[in-house]
Amino acid sequence: VQRTPHQIPSSIPSACAMSGISGLARAACASSSTSRGVSRNSSAFRGGRLSAPVPIRGTGRQVRRGGITRAVLRDGQLVTIHYVMTLPDGTVGDDTRVRDAPATLPIGQGQLFPVLEKGIAQMAVGDKKTFELKCAEAYGERKEEAIQKFPASPEELESLIENVKPGQMVQLPDRTSAVCVAIEDDGVILDLNHPLSGKDLTFEVELVAVANGPELFGVPIVPFDPNKVVPKK
Repeated sequence: VQRTPHQIPSSIPSACAMSGISGLARAACASSSTSRGVSRNSSAFRGGRLSAPVPIRGTGRQVRRGGITRAVLRDGQLVTIHYVMTLPDGTVGDDTRVRDAPATLPIGQGQLFPVLEKGIAQMAVGDKKTFELKCAEAYGERKEEAIQKFPASPEELESLIENVKPGQMVQLPDRTSAVCVAIEDDGVILDLNHPLSGKDLTFEVELVAVANGPELFGVPIVPFDPNKVVPKK
């Protein structure tokens, strides 16, 4: 049974902010885990309500595959997918069909790992494709410096001892998660590494539907990304 992670008191500093480690909770195919294993809950394939699929407009980019020329999905379009995520030992970490919860998310907004996003953008509805991601393409290597001790008051420690066991997932004040390593007399030791860091992952993806995202006067609304700005020559 998956339990809601215990809420760490807000007086304990934000672990992610203090760690100086970026991307600990990247919004891309993120899965949480407990001491019993990987949870079926996925935090980056955020399932959402999808309006009825509408015709896809041309993107200006095309790829030729198998003798067929097809348009590449553009930023801002919404894709609905089913996927199975497996770990190196074959353990299924997440399966949207088992949960009967296809994931709906936008293209080009950083909610997928780049390898997945690039591949899905070239798929057509009904296509199935397997992606094998090295840990560097997913949640990265484990970092020892991400295991840190945070001071806590006697009252906070009492609450932690009553509600948290070593190995259990806890929720930090900024709503990110960490694993409790140990509770000591003067503080708590937390592992800020993502539970899937250091692991290669395999995703079996089926593209179920594509729809246009929100638009303003016919122009797709997408977040501004300075990394995609092309300087004028």
